[in-house]
Amino acid sequence: MKPFLFSIVVFVFFFTLTAQATKNGKSKVDSLSCLKIVGRVLNADETNGDCIVELIGLNDNIDTITLKEGKIKFKFVLNKDSYYAIRISKAGYLSKLVCVNTEILTELNGISVFEFETTLIKDVIVQSLNQDALDFPVAIIHFDYQLACFSYNKEYSESIKRELYTVKPSAVKGSRKQTLKPISPKTFASAVN
Repeated sequence: MKPFLFSIVVFVFFFTLTAQATKNGKSKVDSLSCLKIVGRVLNADETNGDCIVELIGLNDNIDTITLKEGKIKFKFVLNKDSYYAIRISKAGYLSKLVCVNTEILTELNGISVFEFETTLIKDVIVQSLNQDALDFPVAIIHFDYQLACFSYNKEYSESIKRELYTVKPSAVKGSRKQTLKPISPKTFASAVN
């Protein structure tokens, strides 16, 4: 009976060394972890309401962090060889989506850290943006083998930003072609008065 009890104690000891699990949106680190995402939502504390940051896996929502009372920072620890999405949302603002690919074909020593900052766009501005580009992720984070670290696809992010702020003529109300006609002095005087 003592060898069985000893093996349980050894298992529990090694399990606590390889996994640090905490509650309420805190980091969870184990031997499968490869990336710690540290994000800041610079305008998370503007106006009333909480900013919600969700970590979404392939099948479901993995974790949710609520940024309250002036908090702007969040952290997630991600496992190797997985796909994730981070959705940042707040009432009155456009939600942002960041995609993360943690597939790595090389060995890493320890956990990589990727930090980023973002600002949410107010709903009143969203109406003037290209509606076709609103549903796409704003960034794709992946392992860059040339840099030997996690990075984001700069070309993709710049392309999405350009698309967001490029409004198609057909999307503008009253986008009919207009021609200018000379106005008579009498018509001008009546319009001004």
